[in-house]
Amino acid sequence: MPDSSLRTDILTGRQVIVAPERGARPGASGPEPSLSDPPGGDPFLEGREQDTPGEVLALRSVDSSANAPGWLLRIVPNQFPAVRPEAAVPQSATNLFPAVSAAGQHEVVIESPRPVRRLTDLTVPEAARILLAWKRRTRVLEQTAPIRSVVAFRNEGFSAGASLPHVHSQILALNSVPPETERRVQRACDYRRRTGHSLLTDLIEAELSQQQRLIAVTDRLVLLCPFAGRTSWQVRCVLRNASRRFADTSDSDLISMAAHLHAAAGALQTIHRTVALNLMLVQLPAGTAPDSECGHWYLDLLPRPARMAGFELATDVDIVTIAPEEAAARIRDLFDCDVPSADLVVPGNCRWSP
Repeated sequence: MPDSSLRTDILTGRQVIVAPERGARPGASGPEPSLSDPPGGDPFLEGREQDTPGEVLALRSVDSSANAPGWLLRIVPNQFPAVRPEAAVPQSATNLFPAVSAAGQHEVVIESPRPVRRLTDLTVPEAARILLAWKRRTRVLEQTAPIRSVVAFRNEGFSAGASLPHVHSQILALNSVPPETERRVQRACDYRRRTGHSLLTDLIEAELSQQQRLIAVTDRLVLLCPFAGRTSWQVRCVLRNASRRFADTSDSDLISMAAHLHAAAGALQTIHRTVALNLMLVQLPAGTAPDSECGHWYLDLLPRPARMAGFELATDVDIVTIAPEEAAARIRDLFDCDVPSADLVVPGNCRWSP
């Protein structure tokens, strides 16, 4: 068994210990706890539109009405938001107890009218609609004052933080820029100043040269297990020569990315039977110029086969139990990707509304 190694993610500066022997400890993995619908039933089913706040975006048939049946995907305000559009400045803030208002918008993306629970239960066109919806809402939210950052993510399974089983994701728009985002931008800017190159572009070229952690490569994207991922089996999808802003990405590129991530999730399900998953859009702050030279965006798929424990909380250093080189090889052996046509993702009798 290979020795443990301390690795650094060049994009963020975060460290991870790759410790294969930890995977053999008692309780290292186990069945994923199941989630139940709330007492009143599944509020995200078609026909129960009145159980949610009114939609801010939907993909629905042209002869249907807002907040009524006939939809393929809906986005609604979160009934239990982390932030609201208006927030008072904390009165108790001092130099030793700093605090500022946390304002913004928190939305839920109901990814299918069907009662399904996992990304792999969705068809590939359904999975592609998620990224197209994220793009449309990101574009609107980034232009909404005082929003400074937009985070899109999906939690699937109890261990990944989900509270409802029906497939859904979330969009959280903030009036601040998270420290992790600031660090990522600063590292990209520093690298550009030192080398004259794009950090992410150079990293992808190095991955293509080494051929150790790749899962799939096309003329437009690279799917890989990152060198220092935060979780075991983490998968990253990066566009080649992408625009700096996620909201400017073509639908065709997003459909391809969704298909590749869906195939990776299918391989992970085969390996683990059931495993909780997080999918995260990692992007630049709102207002970043399209020609900015400080960073890119990408998508991370993070399986959660193990829980975070005391060491991680004490040090902010993650521990993974499989080397990404081995994880990539096993996922690659099971990988089967079929990219759907655009008319399957958005059928001719459907439209985005409003």
